[in-house]
Order: sequence, then structure tokens, then C-alpha cells
Amino acid sequence: MQRTPQFITGDFTPHHLFLEDAEYGRALDALVKAVSDVLVTSADASKIYLGLRKVEPQPDWWYIGGRAKPGETPQQAAARNVRRELGLDLSASRFTVIANYSFVWAFRQQPPSDHGTADISTVHRLTLLPEEEAKVKLDENEYRDARWFDCDEVLAGEFHPALKQAIQDLRLCQAYEALENAGSDDAEVARLARALVAAMGKSACKEPVHVNFDADARVYKRAECIDAQVAQPKKRKQA
Repeated sequence: MQRTPQFITGDFTPHHLFLEDAEYGRALDALVKAVSDVLVTSADASKIYLGLRKVEPQPDWWYIGGRAKPGETPQQAAARNVRRELGLDLSASRFTVIANYSFVWAFRQQPPSDHGTADISTVHRLTLLPEEEAKVKLDENEYRDARWFDCDEVLAGEFHPALKQAIQDLRLCQAYEALENAGSDDAEVARLARALVAAMGKSACKEPVHVNFDADARVYKRAECIDAQVAQPKKRKQA
């Protein structure tokens, strides 16, 4: 349902290089960077695998992922990020686009940290197989921990609104796929069409969502649009 097509004009050759923190910080002040994030799911999509990040931005539970490099497709960048952060070498074809989000962060890791940073993120779904889960080697420079959460626990709990949005968008994609694969039974098609419309309503978020994160209490405040559609947040279980 969702795609992020790439158009290449001319014979582009990437020139990847490493920027020291000072130079990278100046670049972040001037540019919005592209990132490829991954919502890792169980086979039935009832659970998602999140990492507890150590560093800014977003030092809390979050997607697996990171920035894209020039010339990469979003899926190639997602596969590279999973290889680096989970130690899994997976084909880019395994990554399915859920949605594209705009992120603006008040803080970043590079000095001056209070200059913040901004991203355009392509969020993908990756279904992790049990044998692959057993091979995960978490990047300890990036994450304190990682574990599975029930999707409903995330929707009802103290998690970033973007994670809640991704779950709603995942369910929207599933509703679309169910309708796309429907047979010729008119009643069933009508039922699936109504389910798709309902999923679209839950996924809709037309205005920017402004949220403040209390890192000590691990509480999100002033979250709009997303939290209005779900139950009151419950206290999160400690990792």
C-alpha cells in the first residue's frame, strides 16, 4: 500500500565519508537527514521488537534503524541498519514500507546537543523469524536493551506517539492487503472495505504531534492526535 519509490537521474556515484562530530553537527544545523527505521514484528504482527536507546535523539524505546546513505534505497538502508544494530544480514526485499514520517528533535548526540535535529523517516515492517531472533546481537553502543512488546501494550502505554502511529499504520496496511486479496464474495469484500475505512480513521493524524519527554519518569506529555484515539496510558513495566 505504501511505497517510497527512488528516481535516479544520471550516472550517480556515491562518495560516502565519515564526518567528525563538529562537522556533522554543523551539517545537522543546516539539513534534514533521511533515515530508514524498522518496525520489527512477530509473524502475526501482534508484537513488536523495540530497542531501548542509550543516546539522543530519543533515549527511550524506539525502532531499530538509522540514517540512510546517498544512493541507497530506503530498503537497502534499512537492511544495512539492521545488520549493524541487530547483527542480521537480511535481504532488502524483506523490508516493506509502512509509512513516511517527519521527526523533529530538541536534542541530539553531537554538540551543541540542544540544537536538535530533524529527520524524514521511511518506516518499514520486518517480520523476524524465530531462528533469526536467536541470532540477534544487539549493538551495545546504541542500545541498553531490546525486547518484545504487545502492540496493544504500546498503544495504551507510555511510548512515543510515533510508535503508536506506526502500529496503526501497520494495521492499515494489513487491512488493505486483506481487501486486495479478497475473493469474489460481495459480502466479504464489503466487510473488508469497512474494516479498511475504520483502519484509515484510526491511522489519520493530520496535524503535527507535539510531545515532551520526561526522561527521568519516562513519561510523554502533551501528546496530541494519537493518544486521543487510545486508552489512557498505563505505567510501563520496567525493562
